[in-house]
Amino acid sequence: MLVIVSALTLVGNASVAYAINYDEQINALQSQIKQNQSAASQKAAEASTLQGKVTQLNAEIAAAQAALNLTQTQLQKTQADIEANTTELAKQTDSLRENLRVMYKDRDLTPLEVLASSQNLSDFVGRQQYLQDIKAKIQSNIDAINATKVKLEQAKADLSAQKENQQGQLAQISAKKAEQARLLAETKGQEAAYQGMIAKNKQQLDSVFAARAAEIARNTAAGGSFRPGGQCGGGYPNVWCLAAQDSLVDDYGYYNRECVSYAAWKRAAMGRWAPMYWGNAGDWWYRGSASLTPQYGDIVAWPYGNQSPWGHVAIVESNNGSSITISEYNYSPRGGYSTRTIPFSQLGGVRYIR
Repeated sequence: MLVIVSALTLVGNASVAYAINYDEQINALQSQIKQNQSAASQKAAEASTLQGKVTQLNAEIAAAQAALNLTQTQLQKTQADIEANTTELAKQTDSLRENLRVMYKDRDLTPLEVLASSQNLSDFVGRQQYLQDIKAKIQSNIDAINATKVKLEQAKADLSAQKENQQGQLAQISAKKAEQARLLAETKGQEAAYQGMIAKNKQQLDSVFAARAAEIARNTAAGGSFRPGGQCGGGYPNVWCLAAQDSLVDDYGYYNRECVSYAAWKRAAMGRWAPMYWGNAGDWWYRGSASLTPQYGDIVAWPYGNQSPWGHVAIVESNNGSSITISEYNYSPRGGYSTRTIPFSQLGGVRYIR
């Protein structure tokens, strides 16, 4: 029941049964559901994106771990080669040492003694040459082994550096994955929270539908009736009723298709004075009187309340003795025309304006 010239002020009184604008509650809850569904869908999309990132990071972690494992295997093989090479170097060194010992032992003999121990001169020369060749070969082997050892040690150092770098990369990817996983869990939690709010909104919506049905049933049981009239009912001008609700301001200072707009127009159409710029329907209640006996053309006003935050107004069409018949806008459907017959026992704390 919003109007253009009044700020909303709630002056609730929960002890009195007031007319409730169920459509406004229904539309508000449906709007909340729509907003929460949109937010939940957004969080679901964010969670899907984060899940994709986590999956990609898992693949990167697996690849990095595989590379690290390969480097570790190569490092272990290189270490084994170094150990084997060291063992071979020791063997070759021992062989060289033994040959040198033999050679130096021979040097302790005089040439005549060596020659005497040889079968002939040729044997003497050959023996000397053989020892020299063995020494040269062993020394060559030692040199080759040492060169291999240098290469293996360098390879080991390179692989160790590579391993350290790969471990650092793996740690960075793992930390990034942990952060993405945290965001994913947080986003899923937010989505679940919105889903919870949607469920709560739907429960509230079901309660409002049930309450409206119960009110109509009570009125009917007490001799009342409810008949929705649809848009443009009651003679309300097309210029206002065919436009979207609250998209225009009428000649009396109210938004179109609101209860206050219809009531002001109806009064003017009946040739009676019309309230202008009175604010929300709940403000009209303060201008009314509870002591009047309602009659045709009176305005019936419901006050602000916890379940009717803007109040409500309607036009009295007839006083039936134990009930009144009213015409109204924006009770049900939203922004539409309807008539109701309400027993006095069901009216609550209304006031009348004449």
